[in-house]
This record gives sequence, C-alpha cells and structure tokens, in this order.
Amino acid sequence: MMKTLKIVLTSILPLAVLIGGDESRIGTSGGNQVLVPVGARGIAMAGSERVYSSGLESVYWNPAGLARSETPTVLASSMDLFNDIGVNYFGASSNFDKLGSLGVTVKSIDMGDIPVTTVEDMDGLGGGTFRPTLSTFGLTYANSFSDRAFFGVTGKVVYESIPRATATAYALDIGVQYTGLAGIENLGLALVLNNLGTDMHYTGSGLTNTATGDNGIPDFYNLESSYDKLPSTYNMSLSYQVAGATLGMTYTSHNFSYDELNLGAEYTLMDMIHLRAGMTNAMLEEDSANQDETLFSMNFGAGLKYSLYGANLVVDYTMRNQSDSFNTSNVFSLGIVF
Repeated sequence: MMKTLKIVLTSILPLAVLIGGDESRIGTSGGNQVLVPVGARGIAMAGSERVYSSGLESVYWNPAGLARSETPTVLASSMDLFNDIGVNYFGASSNFDKLGSLGVTVKSIDMGDIPVTTVEDMDGLGGGTFRPTLSTFGLTYANSFSDRAFFGVTGKVVYESIPRATATAYALDIGVQYTGLAGIENLGLALVLNNLGTDMHYTGSGLTNTATGDNGIPDFYNLESSYDKLPSTYNMSLSYQVAGATLGMTYTSHNFSYDELNLGAEYTLMDMIHLRAGMTNAMLEEDSANQDETLFSMNFGAGLKYSLYGANLVVDYTMRNQSDSFNTSNVFSLGIVF
C-alpha cells in the first residue's frame, strides 16, 4: 500500500507543475462555478485544512476525506453569496468496508431573475427575464492505503445554460491525505488537484444570427464561442492537531490567477462544539494592480454535533466577511451521520 501511495504522490506533483499561473491569465477560464466553495467547516477555515477533513463536505476540499466516513451520511448546505445569488449543495455517501467509500454530490447556483436585453432594448425594460443554470454533479470514490494514508477521486460534470445555449465540461479532482508526517504523530500532509478536465464551449441556436449578403439575400450564420479551460488549482496543505485544536495551512496555485496562502484553526470542546476561523492571503506581485482582488478575507464559524435518535446531527454556521466592506455572507450546513 505504501508503494502505491508513493506512486500517487509522484504522479500528482508533476501535474501540479503544469497548473501554475499568473495574473496575466485572470479572467481566461470558463466554468468558474467550480470555484464556489461549499460546506460551512471548510469555508470557515478558508480551505486551510484538507488533511483531517472528512465526509461529504471534504469532497469539495479533498475527495480523500470521504474515506474517513465509516457510516452512511447525508449533507445539505446553503449559502447566500451576494445580492440574490444563492448556492445549494447536497450529497449522500456510504462506506463499503474494504471496497472503499462512494459519494454523490450536486451543487447548484441560483442567479435569480436576469432581465432579457436586446440590441433594441439594452436596458431590459421589456419585462422579460431568464434564469441561468449553473450546476456541478460529482461522483466520488475514496479508500485508504493504510490507517494513515487516504486517497480519493471525484469525476464531475460541469453544466451551464442560458436561453438557447449550453456548455458542458468534464473534470477530475484527485487528492491524498497522509498523517504522521516526518514521524510526528499529529502532523499531516494533503495534496489536491482540482478541476482537471475538458474546455467549456457554448453551443446552441442562441449563437445563430442572420445577415444579408451583397446579393441582398438574407442567410443564417453561427457565432463561434471560445473554448475556455476550467480554473484548475493545485493545493498543498499541512495540518497539526494539538490539545483539541486543529491548525491548518494551505498553499493554492491557480492556472488562471495569482496564488493564495490560507490559514485557519478549529477548536473542539467535548467532541460536540466546534469554533473555527480562517483567512485568505493573496500572494500578489509587488507591482500588482489587484491589491484588493480577494473578495472574502476573514471567516468565522461554529458547529454543533448532537446525537439524536441513534444518529449524529451536525449543524454548522459560517460568516464570510468581505475584505473591502462589512458586508457578510452566511453559510449553513446540516449533516446526518447514521
């Protein structure tokens, strides 16, 4: 098993080299809905803790964490992003002993009603509206190499649609977790590659238009949309557990933007009450014009785990604070572990 772990690690690291990006690629990716995080615990810790994360919430942060679930689990999460945009997430998983764990997840982003605009009605005063569809469907498999090492893979379908045009991409998330790093009992390492996949490309009748040629005869022609790569990321995490606290640090490298350093902590009381905090630090170039680019910089959260009718009920809440104002975003998660 440890030989297999080494093979996985040596496979992930070279792939990570291909992901590295810089500020010149900001805005060049498609399917950016995959970057919207889910799960109150991970968001509260700013994605800093990917070593000891477990269950369905870990599917977004590190699919290897699903292998830590020993019983069937369901999770529902809701987040108000900003204005009237909401994010809903649902998942269910089960453990099949030595065969590993299997989970299914769905993330949907509600953009609200958007006015229909045309060349003649650029302000959308005609009264028509539409709702874009932004959804990600995931199937995750996770298992353990040993009692210290876990791995997981998520296959995803990224789907978007606007009136008479759609785009679909397929992607993989690959992650490993390893504890007891360098012989230190409570020190762990996690490596995660997210959103390795095909390009987003819109097609449909909405891209068809008409034009009149030199002969005066009108004809149809298709507008060709661009092929945009998914926003892939490489994450390397270190976590340490001491005296009921979990300290996490994650370095994130993007293929479309600047890198980030995320720090966070969680303190657990009586294995029932959880207090969390995290922050994101954008690693900008010294002469960068995007000093205020990071939308959410500080997060705070709390969670409660309570035994009810033979099952563990987990309720989490997180407040995301915007870096440039006092506006907040609220995240609620409800999980049931049977």
